[in-house]
Amino acid sequence: MLKTIWSVSERGAVGMQNQALGLGEALFAGGGFAAPRSIEVAFRKPYTWAPMHPAFASLKALSRDTAASIAEPWPDLLITCGRKSALLALAVKRASQGRTRCIHVQDPKADPRHWDLLIVPEHDRLRGANVLVSKGALHRVTRLKLSSSAEALAPQLAHLPKPRVAVLVGGNNRYYTLDQDWMTGFVAQLRHAAIAGNWGVMATISRRTGEAETNILRGGLASLPGAFLWDGSGPNPYFGFLGLADAILATCDSVSMISEACSTGKPVYVARLPGKSKRFDAFFENLRRRGLIQWFDGHLAQWENSRLDDMDHIADQVRQHFGWPASSGNLI
Repeated sequence: MLKTIWSVSERGAVGMQNQALGLGEALFAGGGFAAPRSIEVAFRKPYTWAPMHPAFASLKALSRDTAASIAEPWPDLLITCGRKSALLALAVKRASQGRTRCIHVQDPKADPRHWDLLIVPEHDRLRGANVLVSKGALHRVTRLKLSSSAEALAPQLAHLPKPRVAVLVGGNNRYYTLDQDWMTGFVAQLRHAAIAGNWGVMATISRRTGEAETNILRGGLASLPGAFLWDGSGPNPYFGFLGLADAILATCDSVSMISEACSTGKPVYVARLPGKSKRFDAFFENLRRRGLIQWFDGHLAQWENSRLDDMDHIADQVRQHFGWPASSGNLI
């Protein structure tokens, strides 16, 4: 019988959802597991304020509208990502009387021994016997997704010149600021690079990109002969962009976004934003030393790049840790 997987994250936290679901999909692709069930949950007060301690792990923490999604029969494997869902994993483990194995992605900021397995990026300091270390963030990007999405999107973007750059724009967070002044300068650099090299531009914004900043990007791309901007309406062409791209340019505010870009094996440029983070800096330096990224300085070029293969080896390490059969074939 196939083992069952739940991939659980907080509602609306797309980056967290992609990490938990990406690991579930990687295990499913290797055989022995049913397709993962993706669940988004919300939490109610006072549990939203609870400190990270097993004493506060309770199924009662779930909001009324999401509580029904976490109920028996319990899965063989529960994968969570995000601080609040870390405690939920312990509650499910307790409710299942230990039958459910719990993997938490990212550092829960608590004693690792409370979880069966933790997966953290190497720029985090947490280490231990039940801690696996990834090079970047886990994700859902696979070769199959890239090729099939590129094939489906190609007719719509056939008018764009080659080579093509996928431009991934994020937004503000507690470390970095993406404001109108920065966007104005960035768009000027992007236009210069595209015109100089006759690059086709495939740009996408995120939920964190401000409306004013989006309008600046839209205006700057409008007069380019070969540019397309996805502004959030209609089907998301993200995987298609990555598949069709000859190079990728991403803002520096998202470890997940840059990890996804580096998993493609394409040249990856990173655009600096005002701000600073020691953790992000360590992440960027690790990638730069491996030759996986270059800082964007207003020029675009192509180079032979290697591929960040986290999803391949992390899924195999999970199987080894629990003594589960090795992958029967890799579709990542």
